[in-house]
Amino acid sequence: MTIPHSDRTGRVAGGESVDTRAPGGPEGRLYTASFAEVWDAVLKEVRSRSRWELVHHDEELGLVTVSCRGVLGTGSGLLTVWLSLDPNGLTRLDLRSVPEGRRDLGAGERRVRDLLERMDRLLGPGARVTARS
Repeated sequence: MTIPHSDRTGRVAGGESVDTRAPGGPEGRLYTASFAEVWDAVLKEVRSRSRWELVHHDEELGLVTVSCRGVLGTGSGLLTVWLSLDPNGLTRLDLRSVPEGRRDLGAGERRVRDLLERMDRLLGPGARVTARS
């Protein structure tokens, strides 16, 4: 798989990236669960997906890279997952999906949102910290 090059805005030349760290992108997650619990849940979910291939993972960096194949060759792309601890010791989860081709027909956004929702369920009720007003 060829990894597309992104510009400074996080957009990929010829494609539509989805990034939880970008303004207007899906909201990342903060969890009360430990880094190790979230890390294990992410790897378990990635390995359970038949069209996802774990390309790289480094627990020290909190980085997981996944190649995702779409149905009938559409919607393929690269998913990057970052885990870190915030200043309060909460586990932060961010994702970025970059299409392999020119268009992914919304597959990247669905992939990001689906994985975030799956992590919410796997880690259990009350694990997710929502924004305070």
